[in-house]
Amino acid sequence: MIIFATGISGSGRLDFIEEAAKSSGGRLQIIDVGARMFRKSAELGIRIPQGKILDLDPFALSYLRAVTFEELLAEVDKFRGLSSKDLVISTHVCFRWKKHLSTAFNLYYLNRINPDMYITIVDNAHSVKARLEATQWKGRLDLKDILVWRDEETFVTEILAEYQRKPFYIVARREPPSLLLDLIYRVEREKLADRPPALKAYLSYPITHVAGDESLFKKKDEVKEALRKAGIVVFDPITIDEAALIGLAEEARRKGLEYVELDVDGSKLRLSVDEIMKARDDIIDQIVARDYKLIDQADTIVVFYPTTQVSPGVLNEIHYGYTHNKDVFAIFPHQLKSPFFEYYTTNIFKSHEELIEHLISSGRAPGAQ
Repeated sequence: MIIFATGISGSGRLDFIEEAAKSSGGRLQIIDVGARMFRKSAELGIRIPQGKILDLDPFALSYLRAVTFEELLAEVDKFRGLSSKDLVISTHVCFRWKKHLSTAFNLYYLNRINPDMYITIVDNAHSVKARLEATQWKGRLDLKDILVWRDEETFVTEILAEYQRKPFYIVARREPPSLLLDLIYRVEREKLADRPPALKAYLSYPITHVAGDESLFKKKDEVKEALRKAGIVVFDPITIDEAALIGLAEEARRKGLEYVELDVDGSKLRLSVDEIMKARDDIIDQIVARDYKLIDQADTIVVFYPTTQVSPGVLNEIHYGYTHNKDVFAIFPHQLKSPFFEYYTTNIFKSHEELIEHLISSGRAPGAQ
């Protein structure tokens, strides 16, 4: 199989793919297009200083990309279909450089490669910013720029997948790399082999309530891991967690502070309150749009509802999934249930153990892995 993997600078795309490759036992190979372009440029006797490649003349950059992909084409045939090894091509589809958008792919070569699967790796905008601030991107993009660019990268990749009628997935950088391996080996390769793929589930839960209660958050993780051990591929929406930025900014503003300081992967990031609030609407709107996309790429919704408090987010996800041809399985350990809750769910279980037993007995899940 050939997997075309995209993600903006600072998304952690290559690190994530490399972690997955290390866990594949040598089965998953990687070609990083950016590194190939620098290598090819050096072979041609043209030294491009770090951080200057996007300042090249567009014609020269397109030529360098074409030469790189010509070389790549000579290597990809052995990875087609149900090959003994699989290839991830790691690249961009667009750049937001100097406040404008430019393409980072050539449709002619993409058609020649004809990937079997597309993915976009995404991460928190503030995590992306922290990484970019240590590179040539320092000071170039604020949070809103990053949110817009991430959305553009995802959108263009999905359009390319739809154009070629290939599967597309959004994968969060903070999911375990095993998720990528599951999508490749337990879902898409099984489809190519005309065998039943693993069940993919979106895990829905009242994030504000669960995230604010350590015991409930731990229980949510227990449910998620139990589902994965039963052979189910699980997408967890909290692996992108930017909503907390808004709360931090609002609290800082009430205290008369101009900045908030975050610990991002062991390093400190200072963000102005104004920068966060400028991105507020983008953060909120993208949470909803992205979660619906995650539901779209799942086969079913598993609802973990440990409270009797109303969660508009969960109720909307239930309705969206149910009316988009998804089974909705709810874990609801309480007596009182709204008629609407029952109407828009396929089955309601008292515990995740009951749900997993049902999925195994009905042939939807294979059981302990």
